[in-house]
Amino acid sequence: MTHPLWLPDPLIGRYLESEGLLEPASRLVSDAALYLDYCLEVEVALLKVLARRGFLPESRIPEAVQAARRVRLEDFCLEEARVHHDLKALVNVFTLQCPEAIRPYVHLGATSYDILSNAHLMRLRAGVEGLVVPALSDCCRELSRLARQEAGTLQIGRTHGQHAEPLTFGLACAVHLDRLGSQVLEIQRSMAGLRGKFSGAVGAFVAQGLLFEDPEIFEREVLAEVGLEPARASTQIAPPEPALALLHHLLAAFGVLANLADDLRHLQRTEIDEVAEFFDEAGQVGSSAMPHKRNPITWENIKSLWKAFAPQVMTWYLDQVSEHQRDLSNSASARFQPRLVLALAVAASRAARALRKLLVLRATMEARVCQDRTWLSGPLQVLLSASGVPEAHESVRLLVIQARREGRDLLEVVTGDSRLGPVVAGLPPRLRAALEDPRALVEPARARALALADHWDGVLAG
Repeated sequence: MTHPLWLPDPLIGRYLESEGLLEPASRLVSDAALYLDYCLEVEVALLKVLARRGFLPESRIPEAVQAARRVRLEDFCLEEARVHHDLKALVNVFTLQCPEAIRPYVHLGATSYDILSNAHLMRLRAGVEGLVVPALSDCCRELSRLARQEAGTLQIGRTHGQHAEPLTFGLACAVHLDRLGSQVLEIQRSMAGLRGKFSGAVGAFVAQGLLFEDPEIFEREVLAEVGLEPARASTQIAPPEPALALLHHLLAAFGVLANLADDLRHLQRTEIDEVAEFFDEAGQVGSSAMPHKRNPITWENIKSLWKAFAPQVMTWYLDQVSEHQRDLSNSASARFQPRLVLALAVAASRAARALRKLLVLRATMEARVCQDRTWLSGPLQVLLSASGVPEAHESVRLLVIQARREGRDLLEVVTGDSRLGPVVAGLPPRLRAALEDPRALVEPARARALALADHWDGVLAG
């Protein structure tokens, strides 16, 4: 029963295990880490500041650090079962591990959420920094590589599921790169914007004001020890909006991955067949009933994970409401924040690996651009309008209908038209050549793909 698949939670049993994330997830974002690492780090930070302010000798702080390391999960759980209060249980077992000279000062002037509010933020930050940002950065690097590698690869653009105008597959990858990279930057900015609190039971510095003439400076000193800045105002809990901003951008990055996954999944459709996901021919199976199948399992899985976790963000929007200075209506939902972190880390890890092995079927892409050139209607009507032809859009639309009915190339039909043919023939050679060869039309797309790859390579390297 110790195998993760015995757990009634597929995130742990299936996804984290398969990506090799079970150990770092347990170390960084588990409830055990919340208490034994982050809460105790805040308790030790409090003792350090109290020592600097003369309440106890600074020489005793190493003993407090060692005492925190001796706190066992089993002892904490037993004490919580006895007192029915998580933070008081932790304080009790930590205090017992401390020398007598330190014990009176453990948790001095603090309320539970002077500790837990900050610990939740520290855990969220550690999970994002340790699991999510590296995986998303890997995705960005792979998208940049593809953008550069396929900068000039012709592909038909699609709007509303229909052929539109040509672009390059490199540009398609670069657009996803820019969206995902932008969200990585927003995630990092949001982490820098997290704000903690050490302002007492209702945020009014009552206990701290009894101990210090400068309670707000004291708050800043304690939070600095754990790498946080204080909120300008707080109640018993830190204001929820800074953490909510981080959660929002995590979900936005997840949405970019879902969009990328959806696009690549559709490009693998039999009737499109422009990319292919890596398939291990030595043993991989696509279907239990149809041996020929090679399903886009990775991209479908990423979209499925996004669908499972995207709605959960509404819970954290609901956590903006807390009655007066505090109620416990967010105590459960805050514990589930790491699940979004972990699911996004899994999705990003899988996406990066799939992008690394993606097979781009260039011949199929380029042949599709050339096989039905009704997409020329857009460039044609632009050039005709610029040449002074009235109602060029309607004229070209009617000729598209004719070309489809007769099974002929659109440019052939237009050049044979008594009114429009002479206009096309009179275009400068460069523009006539562009109508003949779509590669001349996608030079701006190629240039933009390379520019975006250069930009994000620089950002990622920095």
